[in-house]
Amino acid sequence: MNFSLRFGMSLKDTRRWLAALLAFVLIMTSLTSVVNAAEDTVTGIEFTYDASDYNSSTSSLQAFVEDDKVNLSVFASISGSSSKKDVTSDVTWKTSNASLVKVESGMLTGVGKGTATVSATYKGFTISIKVASDYVYDSVTLIQNGLTAPDKTDIEIGQALSFKLNGTKSNVSKDITDDAVWTTSNSAIATVDDGTLTLLGVGAVTITAKYKGKSDAITVTVSSPYKSITITPEKPGSLIEMDIGSDDQKLTATVAEKTGGTSVVTDTATWTSANEKVATVKKGVVSAVAAGKTTITVSYKGVSSTIDVVVRTAYQSIKLSPEKEYHLLLQDTPLQVTAEVLSNSNVTLPVTSTAEWSSSNVVVATVDGGKVTPKAVGTAKITATYKGISRSIDITVYPSITAISIETETIDGFVGISEDLPKVMATTFDGTKVDVTKLATWTSEDEKIAVIKDAQWSAKALGESELTATVQGYKAKVDLIVHVKPLKLVASVKDLSVILGKETPFPSVTVINDDGEEEDVSSRVKWKTTSEDIVLKDTVMKGLDVSSVTLTATYLTKSVSVKVKIEEEIVKFVVEPTTIELYPGKSKSVKVTGYYKSGKQVSLGSRMNWESGNPNVASVSSTSVKGAAVGTTKISGTYQGQTIIVPVIVSQKLKSLVLSTKSVQLSAGGSYSAKLQANYTTGNPANVTDDAAWTSSKASVATVVAGKIVAVGKGTASIKATYAGKSVTIRVTVK
Repeated sequence: MNFSLRFGMSLKDTRRWLAALLAFVLIMTSLTSVVNAAEDTVTGIEFTYDASDYNSSTSSLQAFVEDDKVNLSVFASISGSSSKKDVTSDVTWKTSNASLVKVESGMLTGVGKGTATVSATYKGFTISIKVASDYVYDSVTLIQNGLTAPDKTDIEIGQALSFKLNGTKSNVSKDITDDAVWTTSNSAIATVDDGTLTLLGVGAVTITAKYKGKSDAITVTVSSPYKSITITPEKPGSLIEMDIGSDDQKLTATVAEKTGGTSVVTDTATWTSANEKVATVKKGVVSAVAAGKTTITVSYKGVSSTIDVVVRTAYQSIKLSPEKEYHLLLQDTPLQVTAEVLSNSNVTLPVTSTAEWSSSNVVVATVDGGKVTPKAVGTAKITATYKGISRSIDITVYPSITAISIETETIDGFVGISEDLPKVMATTFDGTKVDVTKLATWTSEDEKIAVIKDAQWSAKALGESELTATVQGYKAKVDLIVHVKPLKLVASVKDLSVILGKETPFPSVTVINDDGEEEDVSSRVKWKTTSEDIVLKDTVMKGLDVSSVTLTATYLTKSVSVKVKIEEEIVKFVVEPTTIELYPGKSKSVKVTGYYKSGKQVSLGSRMNWESGNPNVASVSSTSVKGAAVGTTKISGTYQGQTIIVPVIVSQKLKSLVLSTKSVQLSAGGSYSAKLQANYTTGNPANVTDDAAWTSSKASVATVVAGKIVAVGKGTASIKATYAGKSVTIRVTVK
């Protein structure tokens, strides 16, 4: 083939192309050789193993059940290398019978007696080897007193019993007692340690000895040499009654032998208590611990007996004085706390000196014989315990103070109610404020107005009384004003808009009292909310996030809620209509649209808290305005501090128009003055001649101005009077 013609090349170009192609082939051939050189070429594989593991008489590896594993390795011969590579972990291993021999990564384990073939495959090569598995011993046998042990045996508790284990291989025996694994089927009856039994209870138990796949067992029936065991002085099943703090009770255990006779085994028997938190027992001596019930059990060589023990407190309760909490200043003298108990026979006994006293925090306060000494600022629990009963009081120790103050200047109340006294704060040496409310002693200036009892004030009559708090000689006063009983609390608005981020005053609040009088209590109510989106200050609130929240104002026992919407500032209000015209008894809606700074709009009609300037002319509810009587007024609504005013005109509704005549005949140049009367639904007719609009259908016949008709030329014409949307006509004939 002529390449120069086929490819459109010159002979010189063709030679260059062939040279390049040849170079490429040579490069690829070299790369292939490098790759092949990187991969080992396996020419064969072979096993290696410890010579001691190979039995030449059977031509097989020898493995034993539950004995040491046999290690079998595989090495591969590599082309061009004189050394061999260990590929044991990369080989695929197989066994012809896994119930006899198991293989895993070259480790051979004997499972049963017999022969299996183990093979290894690697890189297309497979080799195999025979493995014989056997037991270390053909059999193992329990030996008792030098003879083969029976399948079963009987024994009494107290007697000794031990076994040995022999392993036999090819009629040769060996003592393997210490190497065997010994187990018991019931450790409550007997335990076994290297063939020696410890008898604990009666019944049948199986003792098994096992060694490397072989085992032997014997059933041991354990009985007691005694018929029973009894507890005295009480009979089994009866009740021992003890009091906490009473003397211990001594019990005796006696066994009855099967052969006759009895023996006292109190000191050698095993004594247990089902609940040692109630009572303990040691060698028959029972000690009461705490109130409750438990069972005492005595056991001796297979026989046991029980008795119930009830522990009670000898006293119903313990009483401390002071009874509850007590408050001390650091420099106060020690406080003596007394304790007395009430026995079950209803007798009171002082136990201050005999009770056990403890302090939960000895850094704050110590106690000795009921005398509590303040040591440091803090709290501690003082506890008195006496024969199973206890009681505690809380002690609070305060620092030294330099002045006191009351959290409020005025308290409002009404006759018949009681409330907690206000919080009292103290100033310490370093200027720190400390709550000393529970340290304060209170007095009332006029107990006819108010009395103080149990940390509360109670209003007795209308008027004022000064209440005085005293702490460590320092005094502070607060005025209690007793008012008429409130009936209802009313807020000036039900809904309120608060501009996000700006402070807004609270709405005013009025109380309606029992006597019907109203009073502005805006400065005395307490505002609260559960929302975290608004901050309440003394006289103003500030919205933190766009949301709807509820505020509650409380005064004395009454409260009122206001719904608050926190939103962006509205910069523009549009009202429709700008003027409301309506008839008495009829209603029209007013629409208000607000525009936020962001450009969004919102309908505000129902949120404006509308008020009418004259409810006798028109009333307003939500967005509806209703006419009441003829007249003019205005409605005003407030939102975000901006006030919208809409004029309201209430006019009579026109029922009909009546002209003074329906037709008239005139001569040219003549005239007629028509009168127009308006009849209203209210029944009050009016002359509206001058207010009506008058027109002539043919001015060449007659003209009209303010009801005065002037004849111009022959013919007929219609004169129309229009007023408040209604029209009437007069037919005029000119001769």
